[in-house]
Amino acid sequence: MSLSACESPLHFVPASAPDASMLTHCADHRFRVHTRAYTDPGVFADEMKKVFGRTWIYVGHDSEVPAVGDFKTSHVGMQPVVITRGADDAINVFVNRCVHRGAVVCREARGNAQEFACPYHGWIYGTDGKLIAVSERREPGGYSPDFDAPEGLFRLPRVETYRGFIFASFNPDVPALTDFLGHAKTVIDRKLNLSPTGRIVLRSRPFVVRYQGNWKFQAENIVDAYHFLHTHKGFVQLQAKFGDSTGDFGVHKGGSIKAMRKLRFAGSTWNCQYGHGILENPAGDMDGYLNGEFGDFYQSLQAQHGADELAWIAGKGAASIFPNLGLIHQQIRTWRPIAPDMTEVAIYPYELEGAPAAFNEGMLRSQERFYGPAGHGAADDVDIFARNQQGLAGDAVEWLILERGLDTDVAEGQDFRGLPASEAPQRALWREWNRLMSV
Repeated sequence: MSLSACESPLHFVPASAPDASMLTHCADHRFRVHTRAYTDPGVFADEMKKVFGRTWIYVGHDSEVPAVGDFKTSHVGMQPVVITRGADDAINVFVNRCVHRGAVVCREARGNAQEFACPYHGWIYGTDGKLIAVSERREPGGYSPDFDAPEGLFRLPRVETYRGFIFASFNPDVPALTDFLGHAKTVIDRKLNLSPTGRIVLRSRPFVVRYQGNWKFQAENIVDAYHFLHTHKGFVQLQAKFGDSTGDFGVHKGGSIKAMRKLRFAGSTWNCQYGHGILENPAGDMDGYLNGEFGDFYQSLQAQHGADELAWIAGKGAASIFPNLGLIHQQIRTWRPIAPDMTEVAIYPYELEGAPAAFNEGMLRSQERFYGPAGHGAADDVDIFARNQQGLAGDAVEWLILERGLDTDVAEGQDFRGLPASEAPQRALWREWNRLMSV
């Protein structure tokens, strides 16, 4: 088959400042990524401009800024931004930097404010970003009557939401958000449709961790079905022995390792246009859901969405929405590049609006069990990311191999559907990365 992951076969040409478009090699039966795509400082600097400066970036959820005056700080690549709910109830996204001397005007993660005052020289901005006052403007040695005062904080030209997910972009010509999300909308829809009202709520502050590795490791890993039984081998053995009795709440189903392997290698993978990678795995025995502890809850969802769709809603779908958003279980995950070998990850467990309190509580306990600071999973992953970066420090071996499932991926429009443990989701990232970095 011909996999159009790149416009043409590309090869690395050694240079002091590598052309990023030469760092992937994509052709029939072959998909390789060069080591320097993860390690080179020049490539990292270009990513901040060509990737994070050109596409949609997830910056927050509207439940984090529900009332007028509410704000949240976030990042678009290396750029700090602040999201506000304005007096007109509109959501605004501004560069979090005073236009006078560059200080960050807001350092709190979340809150409510009538205005933002720069702590350096006292310039004041409204929640709509407009410059309200310049301190001591007419004092001796101050500004002249002809001073051309800036309008206010730099406003990102594009801000759109999809079902409460807030995205922003520095690129005024970026495609409409719904077009950009494409098939990834299905994952968002099914995650949210597990709520009787179709809404989720982020109440608590996230669990934040930094790891010594490139940001693309996290983007690839969250939709990597291939690694679980190996990277998390200790957890798999624990789960096989104790199952749900350890507080799993059905997120990582127990039983024998053979049974877990069967569950892991079911469903489909997706390599989507604009870089999104997806895992789709519908729930199996629905009788257990419909007649279990939360039977009434699932029966109401079945009446609302139908039996076939409920299997997908209750299933184990996951998505890596290019370049910085992950969805898995009952969790939003974001990653922020800090340096070629340093990344910050924030994990936001969310509640399903209208779901039984015991259901949300059980899902939160399962998050703590696997993803929290004392959990089994996150420590495994960040250790692997650090090992990856350590291995890539040398250049004796130039290329990484992402060819699993390449010959069985099937084109469906602009997307490619793969078998359960295909590396199709990882190839999605590099297909879009190559497109943006080659312009």
